[in-house]
Amino acid sequence: MIVFLVTFLILGLVTLARAETKKGMAFPKEWTKYKHIGSLVITDKNSPLFGIHHFYMNRKGLEAFNKGGVYPDGTIIVDAVYELVEGSGGIVNEGKKLFYPVMKKDSKAKDTGGWIWAAFSPDGKYIEKDVKKDCFECHTAAKESDHVFSKPLK
Repeated sequence: MIVFLVTFLILGLVTLARAETKKGMAFPKEWTKYKHIGSLVITDKNSPLFGIHHFYMNRKGLEAFNKGGVYPDGTIIVDAVYELVEGSGGIVNEGKKLFYPVMKKDSKAKDTGGWIWAAFSPDGKYIEKDVKKDCFECHTAAKESDHVFSKPLK
Protein backbone atom coordinates (compact mmCIF):
# COMPACT_ATOMS: atom_id res chain seq x y z
CA MET A 1 0.00 0.00 0.00
CA ILE A 2 2.82 2.44 0.88
CA VAL A 3 4.62 1.64 -2.40
CA PHE A 4 1.37 2.39 -4.28
CA LEU A 5 0.94 5.74 -2.49
CA VAL A 6 4.56 6.79 -3.08
CA THR A 7 4.30 5.79 -6.77
CA PHE A 8 1.00 7.68 -7.09
CA LEU A 9 2.53 10.77 -5.45
CA ILE A 10 5.62 10.71 -7.70
CA LEU A 11 3.51 10.28 -10.85
CA GLY A 12 1.29 13.15 -9.72
CA LEU A 13 4.29 15.47 -9.20
CA VAL A 14 5.77 14.53 -12.57
CA THR A 15 2.42 15.24 -14.25
CA LEU A 16 2.16 18.61 -12.47
CA ALA A 17 5.70 19.56 -13.48
CA ARG A 18 4.95 18.66 -17.09
CA ALA A 19 1.74 20.72 -17.01
CA GLU A 20 3.71 23.79 -15.93
CA THR A 21 6.53 23.34 -18.44
CA LYS A 22 4.47 22.04 -21.36
CA LYS A 23 3.78 25.65 -22.32
CA GLY A 24 7.46 26.59 -22.03
CA MET A 25 7.72 27.94 -18.51
CA ALA A 26 5.94 28.58 -15.26
CA PHE A 27 5.34 32.11 -14.02
CA PRO A 28 8.49 33.18 -12.09
CA LYS A 29 7.18 33.60 -8.54
CA GLU A 30 10.32 35.45 -7.37
CA TRP A 31 10.08 38.15 -10.05
CA THR A 32 9.57 40.94 -7.50
CA LYS A 33 13.13 40.30 -6.30
CA TYR A 34 14.54 40.85 -9.80
CA LYS A 35 16.29 44.11 -10.70
CA HIS A 36 14.21 46.82 -12.36
CA ILE A 37 15.94 47.49 -15.70
CA GLY A 38 13.63 50.06 -17.26
CA SER A 39 10.15 51.28 -18.03
CA LEU A 40 8.27 52.52 -21.05
CA VAL A 41 4.82 53.69 -22.02
CA ILE A 42 3.04 52.56 -25.18
CA THR A 43 0.42 55.19 -25.97
CA ASP A 44 -0.98 53.65 -29.17
CA LYS A 45 -4.45 52.54 -28.10
CA ASN A 46 -4.57 50.12 -31.05
CA SER A 47 -1.47 48.26 -29.84
CA PRO A 48 -2.02 45.02 -27.91
CA LEU A 49 0.79 46.31 -25.65
CA PHE A 50 -0.92 49.63 -24.85
CA GLY A 51 -0.03 50.55 -21.28
CA ILE A 52 2.76 51.24 -18.82
CA HIS A 53 5.55 48.66 -18.78
CA HIS A 54 8.10 47.98 -16.04
CA PHE A 55 10.86 45.48 -16.88
CA TYR A 56 12.64 43.25 -14.35
CA MET A 57 15.57 40.86 -14.89
CA ASN A 58 16.96 38.07 -12.74
CA ARG A 59 20.64 38.14 -11.71
CA LYS A 60 21.59 35.60 -14.35
CA GLY A 61 21.31 38.18 -17.15
CA LEU A 62 22.50 41.39 -15.48
CA GLU A 63 26.12 41.20 -16.63
CA ALA A 64 25.07 40.77 -20.29
CA PHE A 65 22.51 43.54 -19.84
CA ASN A 66 25.14 45.96 -18.53
CA LYS A 67 27.98 45.01 -20.90
CA GLY A 68 26.05 43.89 -23.97
CA GLY A 69 26.28 40.59 -25.75
CA VAL A 70 24.45 37.30 -25.65
CA TYR A 71 22.43 36.54 -22.54
CA PRO A 72 23.23 33.32 -20.66
CA ASP A 73 20.69 30.51 -20.51
CA GLY A 74 18.38 30.98 -17.56
CA THR A 75 18.09 34.76 -17.94
CA ILE A 76 14.50 35.80 -17.21
CA ILE A 77 12.88 39.13 -18.09
CA VAL A 78 9.45 39.95 -16.69
CA ASP A 79 7.40 42.85 -18.06
CA ALA A 80 4.71 44.04 -15.63
CA VAL A 81 2.09 45.79 -17.79
CA TYR A 82 -0.38 48.23 -16.26
CA GLU A 83 -3.39 50.02 -17.61
CA LEU A 84 -2.59 53.58 -18.71
CA VAL A 85 -4.89 56.06 -16.96
CA GLU A 86 -4.87 59.61 -18.28
CA GLY A 87 -5.79 62.33 -15.82
CA SER A 88 -6.29 66.04 -16.24
CA GLY A 89 -3.35 68.26 -17.06
CA GLY A 90 -1.50 65.58 -19.03
CA ILE A 91 -0.92 63.36 -15.98
CA VAL A 92 -0.57 59.65 -16.74
CA ASN A 93 -0.81 57.04 -13.98
CA GLU A 94 -0.77 53.28 -13.66
CA GLY A 95 -4.14 51.63 -13.42
CA LYS A 96 -4.81 47.97 -12.81
CA LYS A 97 -2.25 45.32 -13.66
CA LEU A 98 -3.06 43.85 -17.09
CA PHE A 99 -0.63 40.99 -17.75
CA TYR A 100 2.98 39.80 -17.64
CA PRO A 101 4.94 39.04 -20.80
CA VAL A 102 7.96 36.90 -19.86
CA MET A 103 11.13 35.91 -21.74
CA LYS A 104 13.42 33.10 -20.61
CA LYS A 105 16.74 32.49 -22.35
CA ASP A 106 17.12 28.95 -23.65
CA SER A 107 19.66 28.62 -26.47
CA LYS A 108 17.92 25.42 -27.59
CA ALA A 109 14.86 27.48 -28.64
CA LYS A 110 16.41 28.17 -32.07
CA ASP A 111 13.16 29.02 -33.88
CA THR A 112 12.45 31.88 -31.44
CA GLY A 113 15.89 33.46 -31.19
CA GLY A 114 17.06 31.39 -28.24
CA TRP A 115 14.23 32.58 -25.98
CA ILE A 116 11.10 30.96 -24.59
CA TRP A 117 8.22 33.43 -24.59
CA ALA A 118 5.04 33.40 -22.52
CA ALA A 119 2.35 35.67 -21.13
CA PHE A 120 0.54 35.41 -17.81
CA SER A 121 -2.53 37.03 -16.30
CA PRO A 122 -2.25 39.26 -13.19
CA ASP A 123 -2.85 36.16 -11.03
CA GLY A 124 -0.06 34.23 -12.80
CA LYS A 125 -2.16 32.00 -15.07
CA TYR A 126 -0.78 31.16 -18.51
CA ILE A 127 -2.32 33.11 -21.43
CA GLU A 128 -2.42 31.24 -24.72
CA LYS A 129 -0.45 33.16 -27.39
CA ASP A 130 1.12 32.55 -30.77
CA VAL A 131 4.55 33.48 -29.43
CA LYS A 132 6.23 33.51 -32.84
CA LYS A 133 3.71 36.05 -34.13
CA ASP A 134 2.82 37.93 -30.94
CA CYS A 135 6.29 38.11 -29.33
CA PHE A 136 9.27 36.97 -31.37
CA GLU A 137 8.24 38.69 -34.62
CA CYS A 138 8.52 42.12 -32.98
CA HIS A 139 11.72 41.27 -31.10
CA THR A 140 13.56 40.40 -34.31
CA ALA A 141 14.12 44.17 -34.60
CA ALA A 142 16.43 43.82 -31.56
CA LYS A 143 18.42 40.88 -32.93
CA GLU A 144 21.75 42.70 -32.41
CA SER A 145 21.06 42.87 -28.67
CA ASP A 146 19.96 39.22 -28.41
CA HIS A 147 16.31 40.18 -29.00
CA VAL A 148 16.15 42.42 -25.91
CA PHE A 149 14.97 46.02 -26.39
CA SER A 150 15.89 47.32 -22.92
CA LYS A 151 19.26 49.04 -22.55
CA PRO A 152 21.04 50.27 -19.42
CA LEU A 153 20.76 53.99 -18.75
CA LYS A 154 23.99 55.91 -19.29
